[in-house]
Amino acid sequence: MRYLVVSLLLLSGCTSEVEDSDLNDPNASYDRGGDWPVYMGDSGRSHYSELVQITRDNVNELEVAWVYDSGEIRERGQGCSGVGCSSMYTSPLVIDGVLYGLSPKVVAFALNAATGEELWRFDPEIPGSAQRGLMWWEKEGETRLFYTAAHHLIAIDPKTGTAIESFGENGKVDISLSDRTGFMVVTAPGIVFEDLIMLGFSTTEGADALPGRIQAFHTITGELVWQFNSIPLSGEPGSETWAEGSLEKAGGANTWTGMALDDKRGILYVPTGSATPDFYGASRVGDNLYANCLLAINARTGELQWHYQMFKHDLWDRDNPAPPTLVQLEREGKIIDGVAITTKSGHLYVFDRDTGESMYPLIEEATLPSTLPGEVVAPTQTVSSIAFSRQEFEITTRNEEATAFVAEQIKDWDLRKWAPPKVGTVLFYPWYDGGAEWGGSAFDPNTNRLILNAQDLAGVLSLGEIPVGFSNAGVYARNCASCHGMDLKGTETGPALLGVRERLGYGEIIEVVNDGSGRMPSFKHLSDIDRRGAVRHIIAPEPVIDEPNTAVDYYLSSGYVYLRDHENLPGNSPPWGTLNSIDLATGEIDWQVPFGDYPTHPGLGFGAQNYGGPVVTASGLIFIAATPDRKFHAYDTRDGKLLWETELPAAGFTTPAVYSVGGKQFVVVAAGGGRMGPPSGSKYFAYSLPQ
Repeated sequence: MRYLVVSLLLLSGCTSEVEDSDLNDPNASYDRGGDWPVYMGDSGRSHYSELVQITRDNVNELEVAWVYDSGEIRERGQGCSGVGCSSMYTSPLVIDGVLYGLSPKVVAFALNAATGEELWRFDPEIPGSAQRGLMWWEKEGETRLFYTAAHHLIAIDPKTGTAIESFGENGKVDISLSDRTGFMVVTAPGIVFEDLIMLGFSTTEGADALPGRIQAFHTITGELVWQFNSIPLSGEPGSETWAEGSLEKAGGANTWTGMALDDKRGILYVPTGSATPDFYGASRVGDNLYANCLLAINARTGELQWHYQMFKHDLWDRDNPAPPTLVQLEREGKIIDGVAITTKSGHLYVFDRDTGESMYPLIEEATLPSTLPGEVVAPTQTVSSIAFSRQEFEITTRNEEATAFVAEQIKDWDLRKWAPPKVGTVLFYPWYDGGAEWGGSAFDPNTNRLILNAQDLAGVLSLGEIPVGFSNAGVYARNCASCHGMDLKGTETGPALLGVRERLGYGEIIEVVNDGSGRMPSFKHLSDIDRRGAVRHIIAPEPVIDEPNTAVDYYLSSGYVYLRDHENLPGNSPPWGTLNSIDLATGEIDWQVPFGDYPTHPGLGFGAQNYGGPVVTASGLIFIAATPDRKFHAYDTRDGKLLWETELPAAGFTTPAVYSVGGKQFVVVAAGGGRMGPPSGSKYFAYSLPQ
C-alpha cells in the first residue's frame, strides 16, 4: 500500500451481522441505514444523520479510529496558487461499508470505512481544482461512481476503481460549452436523479466569464440530455431584463456551489451567481435574470417552474454561495415543505417548494445611484425580513488601539448601506464571503431548526480606473489585479508577483499564464498580444503604468479583503464568526454562539472566518470543523454548548460525514487546510467511541 493507513481501534468486540473480513469486499451487501451515500447526506442537502450511538453523554469519549493519508499536497508552485494554496475540501461518501473520497490532486480512492484500509486508487491524470465531493448512481444491480476534475465528468466502477470505458470517451466526458470558450471548472458535486447527472460550473468574475447553464448528462452514455440557460438567449423568457445587445457577451449567473433535489416532486432547486463583470454593470444594464436567483427546475425536462431573484443587477458580488436545504416548517397547524437558502448578505429565505411563495415577509429597500458612467443601479432591492448576520457596521471596540486604527482607515470611506462601487472606497457589509458561505446549512427534522455557521465581517470595496483597449497595465488590471494587486504585492487571494522573474524563467511564466495553476485559471482565451502584455507588466523591474487610451473601464483594486485592525483582526465589532440555530416557523434565532478563533489570537472567543458546513445527528449533536484554528467540534443542538473538540493537523474546511459499519458509528472529516494560510493537508480522520 502506497499510503500510510493507521487503525487505532479494532472491531473484534463489535456486534455485527457481517464478518470483519467481508469489510474489505466492496461487493458485500449491508444494511444501508448507516450509509452516507450522497454529498451532504442526501439530495435535499439536509446534512442530517439518523444515527444515535454517539450521544451528548458520550461524545467526549470520541477517539481516532483511523487516519488515511490520501496523497501529495498541492503546494504553491506545484500546480497550486494562492495564500496557503487551495487543497482538499472533499466530503466523502460511504456506501455498503466502503468510503469513497478524493485527494488534493483529485485522485479518487476507496477505503474500508471501518479501518481506513485502502481498497483502490484511480488517477484521472487531469489537473483539477479542489473538489468538494463525489456522486453515486445505482440501478438494477449496476453501480457507478462519478466526480469531476476541471471540466471533465468521470465515471468509475466502484467495485474495481477503474474507468467505465463505455461512458463518454474512455470514462470521461468533456462538459465544456459548445458555443463559448473560456475558463470553466466544476468544484461542487452535481445531483443524480434517475438516469441523469445535473451539473453547474464555475467561471471567472470578469467580462470574459462564460454564461451560466445547468446541464443534465445521461448516466450510461454521458450524452447531454437537457440544458437550462441561466443567462437566457435572445428572445427567451428573462431576456427582456437585459439591455439590448448585452446578452451576446453576457457571462456569469452560473451555479458554482451545488444544488438540491426533491426527488418525490422531481424538482431541482438551483442557486445562481451574479452576472459579470461583478462590480461594474454598464455593459449589462437591467435586472439581469436569472442571475442571483433560486430556480425551481423540472429535473426530468429542464423546464423552469418558478424563480426568485435575491438581487437585481448585482454590483456587490452577492452570488448565492451555498446549496439550498430542503426543510419543513409548521404554520397554523399545517406542515409546509420548504426550501431554504442562505445568502452572503446574511439573509435567510424559505420558499414553498411547489409555488415559490416566501414563508417570511419581504422588505423593499432603496438603493443609491452610481457615480460611474453608464451604470444604472436598480432603484430598490427586495430582501428577506430574516437576517442571521448583522446588517449595520459597528466599529471594533476590542481595545483603544484597534478602534483608533480602524477609524483612521474608514474616515473618508462611503459607509452608507447599498452604496454602489466607485472609484474610491466603500465599506462593504457583510463582506464578499458572507454571511453564509459554501458549507451550507443543516436541517434538524426533530425540531424544525436550521443549523448554520456564518461570518460577520466588513469588506473593503475599491474600484480603480483602467484603460479599455490595449496596454500592458490595462490587460494586467483587467485579468490579474483583483487577485495579485495592481502593485503586484499580492492579496489574500493571490501571491505577490514582485520579483517573479527572478524565481521563474520567462517560459515558465508564459506557461502558467497560458495553462493556469491551481486556483488560477488558464488565460488561453486571451489573444497572444494580451497575454504577453500582461507578462511584460509582471516582469518589469517596477510596475509601470503605460499610457492608456481615452476610454475608461474599472477593476476591483482592493482585492477580496476584509477590514482589519492593527493586529490583523477584523475591524468590526465581534462576534466575527457564529454558529446559529434558527426556528424555521418564525425565523427567530434560538441561540447563537461565537464560532472559532484566529490562530494568532487563540482563546479570544470572538469567532472567526469559517468555511465548511455542519452535520446534525438524531442524538442532538452538531459536528463541524470549518474554523482556521484547526479544531473539529461537537455542539449540543439545544443550546450551542461545546461538548467536545479536537485539533487537526490542518483545518477541516469541508463538511463531515457520519456513518456506521458493523454496528459502529463513525464521523469522518478531511483535514485539507489551504485557506487563510498554511498548513495544508491530505489526511482523513475518522472518529468513533472506544471499544
